[in-house]
Amino acid sequence: MKALPAETVRLLCSSQVITSVLNVVKELVENSLDAGSTSLEVKLDNYGLDRIEVRDNGSGIKATDVPVMAVKHYTSKISCHEDLEHLVTYGFRGEALASICAISEVVITTKTADDDFSIQYTVDHTGQIVSQKPSHLGNGTTVCATNLFKNLPVRRQYYSNTKKCKEELRRVQNLLTAYAVVKPELRITLSHNRAVVWQKSRVSDHRAALMAVLGAAFVANLLPVQHRQEQPEINIDGFFPKPGSDFNSTSSSSPDKMFIFVNSRPVHQKEILKLVKQYYTNSHSNNESVSRRYPHLMMNITIPASTLDVNLTPDKTEVMLQNKEEVLLAVETMLISLYGSYSIGDDNLKIGETSTAHVQNQQAICADKEDPPEHPSIAVRTNTTDISLLDPSPEDTSTDAAVDDIAMNSTADLNSNSPKSDSGESQEPIISAKSWSMGKSFSNPITGEGLEPVKLHLPKAKPIAKGDSPSKKPSSVIMERMAKLTAYDLISNRSVRQPLSAFSLFEQDTRSQVLQENPTASPQDVTTAVKERWESLGEEDRTKYESKAEESLNSSNLQRKRATEGGGQCAEGKKQMNADSSLNKAQGVKRKAPLSNQQALDKLFSTQPSSKRSPAKISKPLPFSIATLKRSLNLLSYQKSSSAQGLRLVNRLASHGAWVVLCGRKLMLLNPFRVEEVLLFKRLLKNNILPTARLQTPVQLTDGVLGGQEYMDVLMNMEKGSPCLNGDTYFTDPRLVANGFEIKLTPGSLSTERCVEVTGMADCMPFFGIGDLREILQAIKARDAKTVEHCRPLKVSNYLESEAVRLARQLPLNLPRADVTNTLSRMTEELTEESQVCLHGRPFYHDLLTVPESEEDALKIMSSYGC
Repeated sequence: MKALPAETVRLLCSSQVITSVLNVVKELVENSLDAGSTSLEVKLDNYGLDRIEVRDNGSGIKATDVPVMAVKHYTSKISCHEDLEHLVTYGFRGEALASICAISEVVITTKTADDDFSIQYTVDHTGQIVSQKPSHLGNGTTVCATNLFKNLPVRRQYYSNTKKCKEELRRVQNLLTAYAVVKPELRITLSHNRAVVWQKSRVSDHRAALMAVLGAAFVANLLPVQHRQEQPEINIDGFFPKPGSDFNSTSSSSPDKMFIFVNSRPVHQKEILKLVKQYYTNSHSNNESVSRRYPHLMMNITIPASTLDVNLTPDKTEVMLQNKEEVLLAVETMLISLYGSYSIGDDNLKIGETSTAHVQNQQAICADKEDPPEHPSIAVRTNTTDISLLDPSPEDTSTDAAVDDIAMNSTADLNSNSPKSDSGESQEPIISAKSWSMGKSFSNPITGEGLEPVKLHLPKAKPIAKGDSPSKKPSSVIMERMAKLTAYDLISNRSVRQPLSAFSLFEQDTRSQVLQENPTASPQDVTTAVKERWESLGEEDRTKYESKAEESLNSSNLQRKRATEGGGQCAEGKKQMNADSSLNKAQGVKRKAPLSNQQALDKLFSTQPSSKRSPAKISKPLPFSIATLKRSLNLLSYQKSSSAQGLRLVNRLASHGAWVVLCGRKLMLLNPFRVEEVLLFKRLLKNNILPTARLQTPVQLTDGVLGGQEYMDVLMNMEKGSPCLNGDTYFTDPRLVANGFEIKLTPGSLSTERCVEVTGMADCMPFFGIGDLREILQAIKARDAKTVEHCRPLKVSNYLESEAVRLARQLPLNLPRADVTNTLSRMTEELTEESQVCLHGRPFYHDLLTVPESEEDALKIMSSYGC
């Protein structure tokens, strides 16, 4: 036998400590929390395989500790094994950074409060510093790990599946969510590929942290619970589902929202999870589907560090409790006070009864010990009542022991009815394979019936709704892009790629071959090798790449030519025809919006100094007189002389698409496109009906989801249609239908309650959901909104604004007089004088001058201009 090399030992040990991206993030985040950080930024590139960066604002690493900060088994958190009995930090082994260095490339930047500036250290695979340089970062530490699992190709190959990468990103977010809940004062940001995925700001307490992480509707169905026990010392704080609350809003099919902590450390404790799930399921015993769901809760168990062993697994997510039975008993006591006793048979204690038998059971446990201590006083506090469980009175001790064991102790032995010897010790019964398989080995001590070891629950067949097809793809699932153009596609432009040279095309084909032959080559070496191969390339192959480069140049020139066309009227008409025909084609065709006249108008209305203006054009004198101008103005205002403020069109500025109008004796410049934007927006607010897409899984509406009973009452008072054959009724209120909501009401019966579900929602806007429905109900409740335009949510209003702008930009640049006259007429009828601005806040008119009433006034004006 031979000793393994130190490098092999280091790699084997590190690959056990760091098994995934989640482990890297967990170790670095816990180091930041141990340093007293209040702000964390976690950045991932390519799901963490290319780059993982964790930045904090903690105390930083002292200069004396820098040389050994990444060396294995160097730590500042403990100094000997006895310190584990008083452990207050998350980490203590000194293996995290060393293990990360062994499987990736690590750069550490740190600065303490005493340092003048931060320093960036580059660390090799052994944890030794190879280089350093100053950095601009502030107080705290930033650890950046790149090329994760670079020397473990099989493990890196595991993440080649996109589904597994997304699952890993979800696990990282769940981990940060757990720390965000248990540390309310902590600010956390998670980014992936430079896009923020999830973030949480600093809050005051755990309740506010749960609201920031999971939402107000989630916390509305939770009840704060506290449990204190002196001997042994056990403290339990948390938030649990309210008794009798709707299980659809307080539970889910996965345990992701079950936050269980031991001494503020997130753990996976199966016994505690099973116990909580057991009592929660029993509180909803009238529904069989609850047994497959996990309640939403947050529970932090605080015990002395000397009674806890966290050094079981490399990731420290499993712990060993010295007083395991007492901890489970305390958890069970708290659950009984909240949900009542856990009953198995018909004759057992029911939910809601006084749990004195549980205290008798605990007293019986203490009586078996040599020195039985007095039973401690246990107080369980909720937000409404204080329930005290004290020592039972003598007359209460006559309760049946069998009932106590079954109803109060969820960990009771199933063989409690096994025979005992003369000495009082129970004898193990002989269990044969036949009796076990037939379910006759154990029996219920109360009813005497056999206990089956396995009970199969078959799911009920879900009826297929009328009109649904089993092979039809659900419309609410995000799949390939739909083959239709959106508003953003219609107003965006397509980028033109730069042409590639013959050498660039050759480099694209050759670079991968060079890397396969020499994986450790640097970028400079790869470039040099490519240049050498290009110089030695044959004439035939070189001609092939030059022809490809010429094709790329021709294609780029053609695209650039198409992009620059569009100044003339013919080009505008061609674009309009192509855009209209593209709506009937398959996916992939984008249209360009007509050139906006905004730049021309802004240039016309600009107040630049005369020195910066373009030189004046050559002018020629024209015959002019005030009398002729007055006669022309009188003819324009002849038809409606009674309306002094009426608008009259004078003429059009062909070069700018604007119109000169007369209002009284004021000459103004009108931008008709701005008026059309506002008129189109008002029309869309009143009449537009958003298309509804059917949801694969309907969203059930409850008081907690909508934000209160008053919102549910508002919804139930809205207009409904005629009942269908199966009794279902759909809401037909225009305020719901126009905003893209399809809501179904299922009437209740003697055994079931009524059910309100959202079966369809608009899919033309991102992140459109229940919050927008709550805005509609709020508008009806607070402002008594009767019409559709007053019930539009903010997202819908913004979407309709963008649609109005798009439609206005499709108008021809030179509008005829009849269309402008119609626009002014509609503006006078629909808009007030105060709303004479477009959707972007720019005015409709620009004042030019005031027409003089006499020749003397005209001469004064002309003299002021130097004429």
